[in-house]
Amino acid sequence: MSTRFSHLLSPIRIGSHILKSRMIAPQALPHYLQGSEPYPGDATIAHVANIARNGAAIVAFGAWDDTDQRKAGGTASHFPMFDYSDPANETYVCQLVDCIHFYDSLASIYLMPLEMPNFQPQPSMEKPFPMWFSPVEKVSEITREMIDDMIALAVKKCLYFKQLGFDMVSLQMSYREFMHIGVSKFFSPLTNDRTDEYGGSPAGRGKVALDMCRAIKEACGRDFLIDLWIAGEEPDDGGITVEDTVAFAKCAEGLVDILQIRGGNINPVHPTGFNSEEGKPVTLHVARAVKASGANLVVAAAGGYGDPVWNEKFLAEGDLDMVAVGRQFICDSDYGRKIYEDRPEDIVPCQRCAKCHVPYEKGPWIFVCSGNPKMGLANRLDHMISPPAYRKKVAVVGGGIAGMEAALTAIQRGHQVVLYEKTGALGGQLLHADYPAFKWPLRNFKDYMIRQILKSNVDLHLNEAATPEKIRAGGFDAVILACGASPRRPAIPGADGGNVWMPIDVYGNEEKLGHRVSVVGGGEIGAETGLYLAECGHQVTLLTRQERVAPNATCTHYREMFEERWEAEPNFRYVTRAETQAVTEGGVIYRDAAGEMQEVQADSVVLAGGREPDSEFALQFYGSAGEFYLVGDCKKPGNVQRCMRSAFAAASRI
Repeated sequence: MSTRFSHLLSPIRIGSHILKSRMIAPQALPHYLQGSEPYPGDATIAHVANIARNGAAIVAFGAWDDTDQRKAGGTASHFPMFDYSDPANETYVCQLVDCIHFYDSLASIYLMPLEMPNFQPQPSMEKPFPMWFSPVEKVSEITREMIDDMIALAVKKCLYFKQLGFDMVSLQMSYREFMHIGVSKFFSPLTNDRTDEYGGSPAGRGKVALDMCRAIKEACGRDFLIDLWIAGEEPDDGGITVEDTVAFAKCAEGLVDILQIRGGNINPVHPTGFNSEEGKPVTLHVARAVKASGANLVVAAAGGYGDPVWNEKFLAEGDLDMVAVGRQFICDSDYGRKIYEDRPEDIVPCQRCAKCHVPYEKGPWIFVCSGNPKMGLANRLDHMISPPAYRKKVAVVGGGIAGMEAALTAIQRGHQVVLYEKTGALGGQLLHADYPAFKWPLRNFKDYMIRQILKSNVDLHLNEAATPEKIRAGGFDAVILACGASPRRPAIPGADGGNVWMPIDVYGNEEKLGHRVSVVGGGEIGAETGLYLAECGHQVTLLTRQERVAPNATCTHYREMFEERWEAEPNFRYVTRAETQAVTEGGVIYRDAAGEMQEVQADSVVLAGGREPDSEFALQFYGSAGEFYLVGDCKKPGNVQRCMRSAFAAASRI
């Protein structure tokens, strides 16, 4: 047991329950674990059980009932959905709860009080309810009968899930801007214009939630805990204030067991490098205010609480009582074990890429964690990976992210590994993360990977270029090529001019570029490079032939916060549907959406036209060792996610 994390790992009494730690795992189930099964599948149950095993005192699981949607032939929505109307599916839910209890954790059912039976929309409302995105702008249209029906349905669900073994409920009361009319829109002054008992003060606006909690307690018993997720503060003028949340917390005493502070809208509680800083969770100031008020309930908070060192500090200083940790349990399957073993430096940092939270994009490389190549495969790996027959000598060519992952995986399998990096530093193209402030999560991940290499038994050769002859002479059993990719130079006039830069060459050389910069290429790399230069003081104009900037960025949460960042940057402008024709000494000539020729004046031009794999160089190594593998960008240019998974897969087969 670690004494360094004595507060984070200490038990806490809530009612008649003694919780084993101060960690809550909120509803954060990766979408790719669950298929179309109307019940929790084996991968889902294994993932949830592993969270409990790794120290989470409470594990929340979503109660998403899509019975009507399935009958109508619809597809699954934002989260994996289950058909609770079929008693046959209850067995799997009970198995999930039993696995949570096996590790002495509490099982919480996550409810979003959406449904309101017999709800008839008013003539001013375009769509019926219930639905995911609420059409109700003001809660004055909701009658007392509708409120009673909503509360009754929530109670009915809690009773049902209590019978299945759940110990508590997590009720959603945040993100009023687009859903959850049940309670969150009542609490926000922006959507609650009522003048009756359900409006006005924080106590009035919170009455629906408190009445619901009271009814659940009366029906399910005092020992059935309630974890209420609340929007601690809204960024909009006239929205929920910290003072409102403090006042509500006082009213919630005796009805709410845990008040979990979340963001005023949905993005801040899924923080990225664009809207958060290291060691400064976005909801901490609200939790601190509630704690300071002396409200008699447990205060928890969500939104960037993955670092156990910071969490220990927050708990020790009395800022809150518990922390809600979601994505960190995803990006490191041994997160809790490393805390108990006092090894926080070995925890894989979350890159805050939001790829684990993306249900709407297609493709096998989308729905997985960028930093944990085992995620989504964990329950199959025992069948997919065989133990090595004997200890082999393995050469890895390239010290970027793919090369480091390949080397670490091979050394963990007991092989002798030699890593060749032609430059004097590990990190490859991730070295650019040392420069933009908004890339700090990726920088932390890169630094973590380097630390793991340096503390391992990998024989590291910096400033040494590998050759086929060297590998052949070294008597290696296997060679893994992770030599990366090179920037693609588009075939347009002037692309090889003296004022032209490639994105990777910009970082660290910002002062060498002219004041006016044009970035050609509006993908994620081009947009990040342009934003970085703009924040450095350059006047940046980005040209993209696509309909919008950075369409390849993660669609859920991440791109929205990225866009907010560049829209707020006065030195950054962009032109969409722009076909670049030529680069000149004075700028870039392009054809606009109307077919007219235009010119952007620029002192320097950055060509962000993608990358070409260095596969020809890599193929020269074929035959230099008994086994030959291509991984990462030299196989197919991609992101960290693709590099990590291809490197892990190749090294696991040696």
